[in-house]
Amino acid sequence: MKAIVLGGGKGTRLWPLSRENYPKQFVEFIKKESLFQLTVKRLLKYFEAKDIIVVTSLSYKFHIINQIDNLLNINRKTKAHLKKNIILEPYPKSTAPAVVLAMKSQKKFREEIFFVFPSDHIIKPVSKFIETLKKAQVLADNGYVVVFGIRPYSANPGYGYILKGKKILWGYKVFEFVEKPSKYKIKWLLKKNAYWNAGVFVFKGEVFFDELKQYAPDIFKYTLGSYHDVFSNFIKCPSRSIDYAIMQKTQRAVLLELKAKWSDMGSWESVWDYFSSGENNISIGNAEFFDSERCFSFSPEKFVGMLGVRDILLIESSDSILIMKRGESDRVKDFTVYLRKKKIPHVKESATVYRPWGYYTILIERNNYKVKEIGIYPKKFISLQRHRYRSEHWNIVEGKAEVTLGEKKFLIKKNESIYVPKGIRHKVYNPTSKMTIVIEVQIGSYLGEDDIKRFDTY
Repeated sequence: MKAIVLGGGKGTRLWPLSRENYPKQFVEFIKKESLFQLTVKRLLKYFEAKDIIVVTSLSYKFHIINQIDNLLNINRKTKAHLKKNIILEPYPKSTAPAVVLAMKSQKKFREEIFFVFPSDHIIKPVSKFIETLKKAQVLADNGYVVVFGIRPYSANPGYGYILKGKKILWGYKVFEFVEKPSKYKIKWLLKKNAYWNAGVFVFKGEVFFDELKQYAPDIFKYTLGSYHDVFSNFIKCPSRSIDYAIMQKTQRAVLLELKAKWSDMGSWESVWDYFSSGENNISIGNAEFFDSERCFSFSPEKFVGMLGVRDILLIESSDSILIMKRGESDRVKDFTVYLRKKKIPHVKESATVYRPWGYYTILIERNNYKVKEIGIYPKKFISLQRHRYRSEHWNIVEGKAEVTLGEKKFLIKKNESIYVPKGIRHKVYNPTSKMTIVIEVQIGSYLGEDDIKRFDTY
């Protein structure tokens, strides 16, 4: 029994909070934990850590490692097992090739039952989720390909829908998949008691490859040979989702209802729906609504005031603000395409940039000086380097830092500072088990990130 977590995907639908280099599954939504971290912790209630496989893009490698390292209330041994099972796709592909790669990494993949999960869902309570997993395991063991379904609570055009057929054990034979229907079609589907497609699949390895051979032979031919062969030829494999490759064609598909509170956080309105308890206006962060109705504010840092407006969504990040009318959130992805064409850099990265050792946030930037907040993860270091055009002043505001300047080392504590002249080799290490936070002031004639000569790596 193995769990495959799909950790790729670009950060376009929840812009400006998520970005191409930092998609929504890594964004902290609930109690300082990301959707990816919540997914992993949920799966650890049913699977052993050694049986959880994370498939992600090469560009997200350090995000995944750092997210695992910073899992709350999870021991080091469990984290070590999780990190051993990270598979980096050599090229970005859709879900079917990603799942094939994960399955082929297992020696007895034909005998195993595989559970496939997106990494950006919220499911509560976990007890209901586990009950559904147990039922799905039995159905998969009987040769069915299981898909989880959610009873719709709105006419959402951003989801795929599933029409059910005759009853099979705890589930229903899938009659038809309907991908992102029109508003008119959705009304008809809801009258027919259709379900949302939750994107969770369960199947036996042998069944999956048999169905792939029959319905997607152009993908199946790249599954032959060893894991190394599949990995080496991954670029040649067609990019196709599990839905299109198998689920919409197979006669073995069974719908199993997940009777829990569920959201894929697929749009800002789905975030609104998830956090809503029937209020007229909703705020995540500090906001006040005056003579305003049906408004949503996401602003963890800044105060937001809404006056005399209706059906408005406002989302604030460190460097961008998005304002849109209710009903338009499914077009955010189109908006990011427009921004990319105009070469607006805010689509790719935010003012906060994540690195293998932690992050930095640009607080102020002027012609001859720049101020950053730098966070260094426990037991991580910023590589030995020097700058030609700038000097730096570091002020420790949280934790401790071991600073190397030339041939000397200094232990700098909270409320202490150190000066780094331009041209001198320097290195910063966090020797503690907690985050170290530094306020860095750069002064010089050139402050670009490429004014770095490194002498070691991460």
